[in-house]
Amino acid sequence: MLATGRTVVAEEHGAIVGFGSAWQRDTHWFLGSLFVDPPAQGSGLGSALLDAVWGEAAHRRTITDAIQPVSNALYARRGLVPATPVLAFSGSPRGAAADRPRVAPHQVQPAEADLAAIDAAAYGFDRAVDHAYWERHARRTTWPGAYSYVFPGGDIGPIAGRDPLAAASALAGELERADGEVRVRIPGSSRALVEVAVRAGLRLGPVPGLLLLSEPLSPPSSLAIGGYMLF
Repeated sequence: MLATGRTVVAEEHGAIVGFGSAWQRDTHWFLGSLFVDPPAQGSGLGSALLDAVWGEAAHRRTITDAIQPVSNALYARRGLVPATPVLAFSGSPRGAAADRPRVAPHQVQPAEADLAAIDAAAYGFDRAVDHAYWERHARRTTWPGAYSYVFPGGDIGPIAGRDPLAAASALAGELERADGEVRVRIPGSSRALVEVAVRAGLRLGPVPGLLLLSEPLSPPSSLAIGGYMLF
């Protein structure tokens, strides 16, 4: 976030009372965080922080908790409206995708152009700088028309595919070879991936997130996200 985005803090009498972070790739902007200390809420500080990281972009996204009516209203007034839930699944997969086609991972490193083509289809923008970050911290596997990252401790994501089936097959492959508890966050609009997680017996978390989008963006259909801050 510090290297490729914009992060600001609000201070009062030497104490931090709020902060916000956002990043931009091409013409696509994403709000990674916006937090205000409870005693300072209702003072307009949230709007001021949002102004400070807003920048210039044609397409905007953020992810929030569904139980945040105040912040969700703030974003909606800026044209960021809820488009789909973000579902958190966890647990130990059980023969997850036995009824889905088994797809073997590729054993060769993909060319940058291959990753870019998948990102263009799944996200709509280039994520080369983010791949450099993910590669330092996670294991990447490439599949036909898709890629997946798995972090130490069992967090799966991002997973991206050229189409829903490719992304779902990549998730199925990761669940089939998982050797313990996993966690994966899937937009509800990525129905094929949700079905894989459900068939794997993963538990659905109690509080979903919300993916908020500006016009004319459409909810993703072939993604499991990497997290609330980096999408």
